[in-house]
Amino acid sequence: MNKRIIILLLLAGAAFTQASAQVWQKVNWETFMSRNDLLFDSLSTNWDEGAFLGNGLLGVMVYREDANTLRFDLGRTDVVDHVEGINASIGRGRLPIGRFLMEVDGKIKTINLRLNLLKAELSGTITTDKGSVHFNALVAATKDLIVLNTRSEGAEKPINWRWKPEQAISPFLTLKRDSADKYTANPPYSLVKENDIHFNHQPLAAGGGYTTAWKEDTAGKTKSLLITIANAYPVDNTRETAKQLLNATPFKSVPELIKAHQEHWRNFYQKSFISIPDGRLESFWWIQQYKMASATRVGAYPIDLMGPWYKTSPWPKYWWNLNIQLTYYPFFSSNHTELVEPLMKMINDHIDNLSKNAPQPYQHNSAALGRSGPYTMTSGIKVLKGNDSTGNSAASMELGNLSWLLHVYYQAYEHTMDKRIIRNLYPVLTRAVNYYLNIMDKESDGKYHLPYTYSPEYPKGITRDANYDLSLFRWGLNTLLHINKTLGLKDPLVAKWQDAVANLTSYPEDKLGYRIGRDADFLISHRHYSHLLQVYPIYEVNWDQKQNRELIKRSLSQWENNSASWRGYSYTGSGSIYAMMGNGNKTHELLNQMMKGKFSIKPNTMYLEAGPVIETPLSAVTTMNEMLLQSWNGIIRVFPAIPESWKDATFNDLSAKGAFLVSGSRRNGITEFIKVKSLAGSACLIKTGFDGQVKAIGKRQFKVTPQANGVVKVDLKAGEEVILYTGIKLLNFSSDAVNTDVKNYWGLK
Repeated sequence: MNKRIIILLLLAGAAFTQASAQVWQKVNWETFMSRNDLLFDSLSTNWDEGAFLGNGLLGVMVYREDANTLRFDLGRTDVVDHVEGINASIGRGRLPIGRFLMEVDGKIKTINLRLNLLKAELSGTITTDKGSVHFNALVAATKDLIVLNTRSEGAEKPINWRWKPEQAISPFLTLKRDSADKYTANPPYSLVKENDIHFNHQPLAAGGGYTTAWKEDTAGKTKSLLITIANAYPVDNTRETAKQLLNATPFKSVPELIKAHQEHWRNFYQKSFISIPDGRLESFWWIQQYKMASATRVGAYPIDLMGPWYKTSPWPKYWWNLNIQLTYYPFFSSNHTELVEPLMKMINDHIDNLSKNAPQPYQHNSAALGRSGPYTMTSGIKVLKGNDSTGNSAASMELGNLSWLLHVYYQAYEHTMDKRIIRNLYPVLTRAVNYYLNIMDKESDGKYHLPYTYSPEYPKGITRDANYDLSLFRWGLNTLLHINKTLGLKDPLVAKWQDAVANLTSYPEDKLGYRIGRDADFLISHRHYSHLLQVYPIYEVNWDQKQNRELIKRSLSQWENNSASWRGYSYTGSGSIYAMMGNGNKTHELLNQMMKGKFSIKPNTMYLEAGPVIETPLSAVTTMNEMLLQSWNGIIRVFPAIPESWKDATFNDLSAKGAFLVSGSRRNGITEFIKVKSLAGSACLIKTGFDGQVKAIGKRQFKVTPQANGVVKVDLKAGEEVILYTGIKLLNFSSDAVNTDVKNYWGLK
């Protein structure tokens, strides 16, 4: 190689290394994250106005019990009943545990608390007419332990923690939504003390049980409380499990426990980064990142509707017809695909149950999933070929739920390109698609049609050829064909899949846009966007297809103009469709509308509809990410839906399909640079938004090939990264917070 070329390449590599390092160089994490912390200068008696802590399995919600008492509600995701043979809402629902009460001696005058996101710790001071109490609390990231520390000053007495257990009763019974005569009451809990450890043991009539255990350290000025919750089924060994953990954690080891906890959280946050001019939304995004990792972790359980923060609710389990799907989409673009592992494991572990959910004639080769149910995924449906739906409930007709859940599963592959994922996905997706193949029927028009199914949760939504099912059936067929080719499987079903794709009926539509299905038009207000899945999140019908733009706009307008029944995720779903259209102003408007109104985001960023429903605030993260980065139709789109008011924006290491980590910086309405790292070496097509020739800098000379419609192709190999820019000189490749609004928007003030 020419000596001059070698020198130029070395200089380029050095410049690239410096430029790449600058991306993180200017972020002061303590300062930046502190402005996103939740602040509380008061506490109410409302769960949705409290401070929440969690480690992916255990959760604590802190709010007020009464005028002079704080309550620390305990939760654990897998504390459920195990009664079979009755409604799973009762038999397999979440169960309450109890709470610790922090009673002060004097009358509370002021409360000042901070939920420190970077440390995942709640700390502050309670001032009374007798003195003050300083406290801090956390749920350890590396052990299933809750740490509570208090220190009293003045005439305030040392805190005497009081445990208030709750009986293991189904929330459906507590809310009087079902009859107790169906339900075998659980035995009462028992309270005992062994040496320095207190135990609250709750056995369950159906087997298994759970134990809350704690010990106190009263030496010195600071009083410490260590708590754990053990759960097991069918053998109840929870008291011994809890004892072993507490005995293995002497109080002198707590500083090391906290150090490991803080290191865990710092590493978590640094996997991705965003900063936008809207301070309230920016803080909201970071709090949801904290919430995601507080609600699940590798080796634990998927997130149900409340996460580990228990509250009596009519939704004490998993909902499969939208909620869990929306809960998990933001994990991918936020670059936290590892947190989706519990969801994939749940599916892999319960293929037999999924098969039994199908009607008996189809169980040999099919799988299905009803509207809601427990972790074991037992939730049957009743869709049969030629079925007219007579006598069937709407919930028993929701055929598409499993396929939609598997669409979430498939995103884990698209964002990592790890073939192990699709090897595990393939058997269950084959069974989900087989169900459709078993019931489809070729009619006189020569097209395959589907019998009566239900489009969630549209009134009068039982219809033939439901768009909900057609979109998921078609996605499943195309995905199986792609997996089969990628893995070289030569499945004998390929010809049948190809025939079904080629001859499946088109999506029912009319002058108003997409119908619910062949027999159901869209005239009634509807919170779900189940009839629009082919547009979003599947993108089979998309904005790149100019012939479909008018249909997309008509369908979206008809849904939006009938918004009386809209709930929080209606705003995020429509916002995502507008983001696909490149209309960032409208997306931003819809996100702000979601924050207010009858069903608004609460001061602690939780969301309730009669009970906690965690998917809505998390789905807003997906929509926000899609304003900054989209990847569909094989193309990465950078800053595709930025509102006109956002002159500056920056993000680092958001994840795009094809296993790319993408960063970008925008100043004064102009994109300065884009950084792309390939994790798998797949084809890299990018719509940069740059005006002029796109240039590249990296450790080697990269070829940038212009494509149609502002797209460029970059020849990245696995592990390589490149910075793209335009103009006559290299820009300052640095990325930092873009807004100077340091107000802490969230918390209770």
